[in-house]
Amino acid sequence: MTQGLVTLFSDRQFAGSSVPLDEGGTRFPADFNDSASSVRVAPSYCAVLYEHANEHGGYGASVDLLEDCPDLSVYGFDKKTSYVRVFRTEREGYVYARGAMRDGQFVAGHWERKRARGGSTLNSTVAVVAPPVPPPTAPPLEQFVVRDHRGEPQWLPPGETSGEPVVRDHRRSKIKHVFVLMLENRSFDHMLGFSNITGTDAATGQATSIDGLNGSESNSHNGTVYPVLRGAPDRAPHDPPHGFSGVVQQLCGAGVAYVAGEPYPPINNSGYVSIYAKSHPEMPDGAMRCFTPDQVPVLTALAREFVVCDRWFSSMPGPTEPNRWFVHAGTAGFFDGAPTHKEYAQSFSSPWSGIAFKNGTIFDRLRDAGLKYRIYACDSFPNVAMLKGVSRTFDIDDFDEDFASDVASPSYDAAYTFIEPSYDAFSEFENGNSHHPLGSVKAGELLIKQTYEALRRSPIWESSLLIITYDEHGGFYDHVAPPSAQPTGSKGRTYGFTFDQLGPRVPAIIVSPLIPRNLIDHRRYEHSSVVATLVRLFGLKELTMRSSRTSDVKHLARLDAPRPDAPMTLPDPWRCGRPRRQDAIRRIRGQKSRQAAFGRSDGGDRGYHPVGTLPASRGRAPKRARSDHCPRRCPANARRSAGVPEGGLRSRERRQTEGRGPAKRQRSR
Repeated sequence: MTQGLVTLFSDRQFAGSSVPLDEGGTRFPADFNDSASSVRVAPSYCAVLYEHANEHGGYGASVDLLEDCPDLSVYGFDKKTSYVRVFRTEREGYVYARGAMRDGQFVAGHWERKRARGGSTLNSTVAVVAPPVPPPTAPPLEQFVVRDHRGEPQWLPPGETSGEPVVRDHRRSKIKHVFVLMLENRSFDHMLGFSNITGTDAATGQATSIDGLNGSESNSHNGTVYPVLRGAPDRAPHDPPHGFSGVVQQLCGAGVAYVAGEPYPPINNSGYVSIYAKSHPEMPDGAMRCFTPDQVPVLTALAREFVVCDRWFSSMPGPTEPNRWFVHAGTAGFFDGAPTHKEYAQSFSSPWSGIAFKNGTIFDRLRDAGLKYRIYACDSFPNVAMLKGVSRTFDIDDFDEDFASDVASPSYDAAYTFIEPSYDAFSEFENGNSHHPLGSVKAGELLIKQTYEALRRSPIWESSLLIITYDEHGGFYDHVAPPSAQPTGSKGRTYGFTFDQLGPRVPAIIVSPLIPRNLIDHRRYEHSSVVATLVRLFGLKELTMRSSRTSDVKHLARLDAPRPDAPMTLPDPWRCGRPRRQDAIRRIRGQKSRQAAFGRSDGGDRGYHPVGTLPASRGRAPKRARSDHCPRRCPANARRSAGVPEGGLRSRERRQTEGRGPAKRQRSR
């Protein structure tokens, strides 16, 4: 009888017919599918058995075996094996740690650095059946999870030529407070592509530079080549497409469409100009215009001072809401497009009827663990208030009136703080500070500056970590092709999207006094990295399959003592140009009283926020060109018809004075 590295037998106790296997993946033909009852595994090898298979690999429940198993029924795998993956368990400094239960949670199989004493502390004598995974829709990425116990750089295990490691650092961290400021609608190249930032590679310690632009990148349209351009307007004249179908064409080429149930089309980043030119032929290269460092001095200063991540991707190639929900929930559920107006109305009318996800949100995980969180917003109808269980009245504080004074207290108690900007959708985004293309970039820079400087002066600064990123690219050019992603297990209700593809890169900067100066991180992250960071930092239960297979940023805050040289202030974005700084601040704050961001979304197919036409009582025309494809909806009317109160956020003092209930419901939980 011929035996391989792994041999499967049709009967128990290694009897009956057999099939020998060597390294690699094997899908069994009909004559041996669901036939194995026992298995032999050669020393130093692992066999991962899957209960189902398709042309791309195994799926469903699985079990990784490091030893012989005379009776697969002990794992519920008798006559249930359709696919087997075989590989060596040691590779030049790495050792495979199979799936195991830890603290009541399943920890998937992964690679660890080999320790001096050898072996892996996670390998028990009994295997554990892994939870089912959905069918793969593309060939496997050979992505390995590498656990870091000593703070050393991460890289792909030797012998692997594709994929990227998932970084998890299980050392005790000095970080006690995580802050996230999420802006919107700007790509990495659009904001930092011409920054020419150089620094130290966060993984290897070697000198490196960001993966930015050199000026030769371009798109072609109607026989004309349109290169990237240095310099972009503070306020864009038009809002580029960034809905699902628009992004497909930007990434894959003019006229390309996504077909439900099929792999995402090949990506070449060739369609930014062609789709922009459809609606604005007088300015076809609008999406190719990129800021210079002097135009975004605040963002550039932070990128040079702390860590800039040049491989942070939006979580799906589509609009605002689904991408923001990945930050809060590690999934977008079935939303591959914008919510309906009815869903907006129901979400904002009551915290008990908002958007819900199967495993809940990160706020639910924190609450269940007895940890406190806070939410601050510059807008009367922040997107986060659409989530079930989040009240815009009692759970969300006013950023301008409360944030700086709150973090100035040494008793600041929130483990997690989420900050949402102002959109000012009702006034065509004119006075918002979210970095929406139709709003001022300087206003968003001011928000970043205010957030950082308040934290820098805070007594909790030395134990804090701030993540600044953007929900999606807003239709602006980026030259890096986004990679495929871990499917979420859901299927989009509008386009049938399987959430197995990341969206374009967005800027991401990680700030902490525990981070060495001037790092550049080339490792892959996406919005689920926020969830992954919070779960692993605070010992929470894993939220979703996507977040469990995503790198966290906890490992970046690795200094033994806080840096004393972090700047106290950042450049003033209003030091030149118009409008004047105080006028802009006055408009940003004054717009809250007339806020109507209730109906903001990304316009379904085209990716535009449905601010609609202004009510007749407003009676004024927009000052700039509106998106030609902006759906003609009126969020104010939708809000009124849903019975949503006209008021917006209240400062904590005003809520208490008006008898509106507890200042922060979650603080008493």
